[in-house]
Amino acid sequence: MIDGATGLKPADFKQIRRYAVQFIYQQDLNQQFVMQKQSLDNFMRQSEVVELQKDFLRSLLNAIFDHSKKIDELIEKNAKNWKISRIAKVDLAVLRVATIELLERNDTDLGVIISEAASIAQEYGSANSPSFVNGILDAIAKSVR
Repeated sequence: MIDGATGLKPADFKQIRRYAVQFIYQQDLNQQFVMQKQSLDNFMRQSEVVELQKDFLRSLLNAIFDHSKKIDELIEKNAKNWKISRIAKVDLAVLRVATIELLERNDTDLGVIISEAASIAQEYGSANSPSFVNGILDAIAKSVR
């Protein structure tokens, strides 16, 4: 379960999603796709994550790492003809963050989750990233909600 959302505003959630994508991308790129407290603490300090956002970010990332196998299976199943290894690391990070939210944050509208993911993909990914991410998340949402 993802906890720590108390007192957060929509702008906080947007920023936390970006931080989560950045951290997941970093861990994947460094081939250390595990949750390490020291790595996260260093990341939060360097990224100047505000205190109010830390608990939710930590909880979100813990959920991603705890359920990484299920998340990746859902992504691969719904990414027709795409293996996880072929998906761009930035797009994969965005997909992982959004997928755990689709699975565990029933209090958040799926349109918000998918829209935010597409926006982050547009910001960090390639020109095709937003539509790629949107298509996969739409399929995942239909299968889990």
